[in-house]
Amino acid sequence: MKDELLTTDEICEWLKVTRRTIERWRKNGLPFFKIGSSVRFNKEEVLKWIEQNSKQQN
Repeated sequence: MKDELLTTDEICEWLKVTRRTIERWRKNGLPFFKIGSSVRFNKEEVLKWIEQNSKQQN
């Protein structure tokens, strides 16, 4: 899982959220990178980001 890379569609399916939500999260700091014009997400980094940001709201 350490280097598991996900596309936008895969991350939407995994997290059960819309593409719009992912776009909004990206603007708020969700870590991603591009390979050419393709956006990719590192699953481990996304989990860390969600954990850090959900703690701020509690």
